Amino acid sequence: MISMKMFLYTLLALMMALPVAAEDSEIAFDKLPEKAQKVVQKAFPDVKVKKVEMERRASLIQYEVKMTGGAKLQFSKDGTLTECECTKGSVPAVLIPAKIKDFLAQEFPGREIRRFEHDSKLYELLLDNGDELSFNSSYRLIDIDRAVEQK
Repeated sequence: MISMKMFLYTLLALMMALPVAAEDSEIAFDKLPEKAQKVVQKAFPDVKVKKVEMERRASLIQYEVKMTGGAKLQFSKDGTLTECECTKGSVPAVLIPAKIKDFLAQEFPGREIRRFEHDSKLYELLLDNGDELSFNSSYRLIDIDRAVEQK
């Protein structure tokens, strides 16, 4: 019985310590996965990298790249783009799948994309008017969250 209590206390202590094991560290741009470096160079050829951080959370590793123009990109461990947010201007068109770009040109002409998020099943976009669009992995629109108009 005492060994069971000790086991449970140890397990509880480990579980509480895991979130504390998070670690963010600044790294050089050339330490990013090569795939991520190519995306940054292609999407922002004339913009300087301000800061690159590697974020560790238990077994999860991701990278965040901040550009001097106000753009922020996030990449998975293997260098796959998972998010791009632009506080000034729009998300570069080269980062948006062609079918989504075509849909936006037809249904939302003149709108700029401020944030683009992607995982294996979903693409989410925030437009400059506040509308949020969700597309499935086949690039079909599955949801529109319209911005509330303010008077």
